[in-house]
Amino acid sequence: MTRRTFLQTAAKTILTMGFGGLFSSRSAHAAADGIHHLRQIVTANPARTRMIQWDSPQLLQNVRVELRSPHKQVESLIPAYTYLSMDDEVQFIYHAEISVAEDSAYRVTHAGSATEWIPLLGVGNPVRALLFSDSQCGESYDVWRTTYQTAWQRHPDADAAAIVGDLTDNGESAWHWRSFFEAMEAAGAPLARHPHIPVLGNHEYYGLQWTAVPPVRYLRTFALPDNGSRDFRGHYYSFDLGAVHCMVLDTQFLEAEERGAALRAEQMDWLRKDAAASTAPWKLVLMHKDILAYGDYQVEQNTNHGISDVGQIFLDTFDALGIDLVVSGHVHAYRRRQMRARQTDKNGTLYLLAGPAGNQYFNVPAETYDIIAGPDPTPSNYLYLEADAQHLHIRCETTSGAVLDTVDLQK
Repeated sequence: MTRRTFLQTAAKTILTMGFGGLFSSRSAHAAADGIHHLRQIVTANPARTRMIQWDSPQLLQNVRVELRSPHKQVESLIPAYTYLSMDDEVQFIYHAEISVAEDSAYRVTHAGSATEWIPLLGVGNPVRALLFSDSQCGESYDVWRTTYQTAWQRHPDADAAAIVGDLTDNGESAWHWRSFFEAMEAAGAPLARHPHIPVLGNHEYYGLQWTAVPPVRYLRTFALPDNGSRDFRGHYYSFDLGAVHCMVLDTQFLEAEERGAALRAEQMDWLRKDAAASTAPWKLVLMHKDILAYGDYQVEQNTNHGISDVGQIFLDTFDALGIDLVVSGHVHAYRRRQMRARQTDKNGTLYLLAGPAGNQYFNVPAETYDIIAGPDPTPSNYLYLEADAQHLHIRCETTSGAVLDTVDLQK
């Protein structure tokens, strides 16, 4: 059984947390008419710049991004936009990269309407981040709303948030993308106040007919750091977040079909060069599919256990590049592993498998490499990370408040 068939046919255990009424479904910051899902997206250097994006059902008139900072006149920028027609809806997706300065703020204006001024917050030391995976949901994104908002309520000092693939259940569905973003719009507006880091998952490659298609909506929705690629712009990228150099990978070689081999070769060449060029104390990889199979059929090896097809591709390279931490999803379970030379090694790369952040819960078999395993099925969870030049701390927390695991690394 393929994972797509499994996800379509498996019984869905929906965790009802009862938090929905605590959060507003609209963000006050995005109150200007025609400005939907106002968001900050990561740039190559989020300490200095941010990508401001939003969606609109129509072409906006006299639209500007205004930047305010002390002792300076308000700077006005004209955003670029891209056009998307999909799932019987038309959308204009705007973006503008702006500079970050101390005590600065931004807002979006058009035709006599404006959002509130939104502070541009710096990156702290230690840097703090929230890492979510598999926020996809079925009939309702209420569980994703609870997970996302609970994490930010517990950690309001977080500098950024990553979603490590399967942001939505269907990569072309307008309803799924709208529900995904609306769940993130609430009191405090972290979506508009902090940089977000998207990662491609297999569900971003699923079309309305549940067949593999290019992830067009994802690539239009997020204006991501340039990776120098002509054919795979937005599929993979890197950036520095405090003491951490983050590399985001696309592991959907199977879903990319005839383009999969080219994606694999080009991305691997980029990864080696990018990691080697970084002098950051910590090297972190974010990728959706995991290094182990956990019962998921592996096409290349004709097995459903042990090292996965993705693991066969990356494990030796991660060893050679000295990657400190790899965070993945896809399996909808929490697992901690530490490996080098394809063996458990306390001095090897730390591999954390996280999720789900949404309402898709599965029973997941064990693998011999597991050091720590969450409950089966694992309840909705996220990772909280802190890092400075000498110390990296990461913790897995459930929405109910349980701590599933805590890991500390030292340089």
